[in-house]
Amino acid sequence: MEEFYSLLRKYNASNANDMLPEWTKIFIESNPPAYWNVLSKILSDYSKNKSVFEIGSGTGDILSLIRNLGFTNVIGIESDAQLAKAANQKIEYFFQKQDTVIQDRYPVKILPPNILVQVNCVYFENHFTKPDYLNQLKSFYENAMPEIYLLEVVDDSFKEPSNAFPNFVRLSQEDIQATFAKKNIESFITYQFPKNTSTKRLYLIS
Repeated sequence: MEEFYSLLRKYNASNANDMLPEWTKIFIESNPPAYWNVLSKILSDYSKNKSVFEIGSGTGDILSLIRNLGFTNVIGIESDAQLAKAANQKIEYFFQKQDTVIQDRYPVKILPPNILVQVNCVYFENHFTKPDYLNQLKSFYENAMPEIYLLEVVDDSFKEPSNAFPNFVRLSQEDIQATFAKKNIESFITYQFPKNTSTKRLYLIS
């Protein structure tokens, strides 16, 4: 995994584009983001025959990780046309697979994947309350009906002021338990403030 991250980092550095958002540069840093190793460890336990669908693929770095782990039935969706194009170019470069990322806004009609992934992606446009935001997450799940939902959220232990993460997107374990009632739920801390800019938790919902 370290070898692949080194290759990915070199690719990203050589294809750096000032038009891309600042957050895309995290995959040029010497160490991968915290959720990378957590996600890798979780996914390594599953059959590589399982299908994977990622919400908010950005420039394709997480999809590239998933492909490198051995999953081949992999699709993503990204609303931003420039990011989706960059993601498809990256995945074609590493894995010779075209059109992995759909340029559209989720939810769209899809075949139910075995694994639904939403990490480093906090969608809250047109939502202004915690109940609305939780209902959106539930609707994302119900649109796909996966066996496994890997969902990273901002944890409610993060108390610092932040325009990027308003208070209503900061979720407790109780919030997730109530939203996905009767599901098996495990959680893993990924980012931790103040070492990182926020505190985030990755949930495995099955």
